Amino acid sequence: MVFSQFKIFAGLLGAVSMAGALAAAEVDVRPEQEQIAQCLTKDMKTARVLVTVEDIMSDEGNLRLQVYSDNPDDFLEGGKKLVRIDVPAKKDSKQVCVTLPRAGDYALVVLHDRNGNGRANFFSEGFGFSNNPELNLAPPEHEEAVFSAANGVKKMQISLNYVLESSDDKKKRRRRR
Repeated sequence: MVFSQFKIFAGLLGAVSMAGALAAAEVDVRPEQEQIAQCLTKDMKTARVLVTVEDIMSDEGNLRLQVYSDNPDDFLEGGKKLVRIDVPAKKDSKQVCVTLPRAGDYALVVLHDRNGNGRANFFSEGFGFSNNPELNLAPPEHEEAVFSAANGVKKMQISLNYVLESSDDKKKRRRRR
């Protein structure tokens, strides 16, 4: 049972990544500090989330952030994301500004695509969700990941989880906190 849930989870994220690879990604090449400063000072008539992604295992590959609506039927479904942003990974933590379509309820997913191939590999790559729900070899329920965003900037922290992270890596991360 757990293995079948795991296969479904990996398949969903893979499908999400493949569908995302076919769609145009928002890529912002400005220096990170400039992006963050602009995110915090933009007009307050737009809903944005300043996401701090934590526990990034390495500088390898990209971070992919995807935003889904408040409709549970769309959560993690291929072609149903509202926003996708790919940024270079940075070991430990990285801040990313995500502009939302409007104020409302959303769910946010982060994938550490370590090999940069645009596909999720559940065994070697990190995953995180808004509200940091506990992951048990299956994706969280939609309601566990939903958050509300008003116009302006909402700050959010998302911790990545790696299924096959070594116990030494886990100890090192705990010491940093």
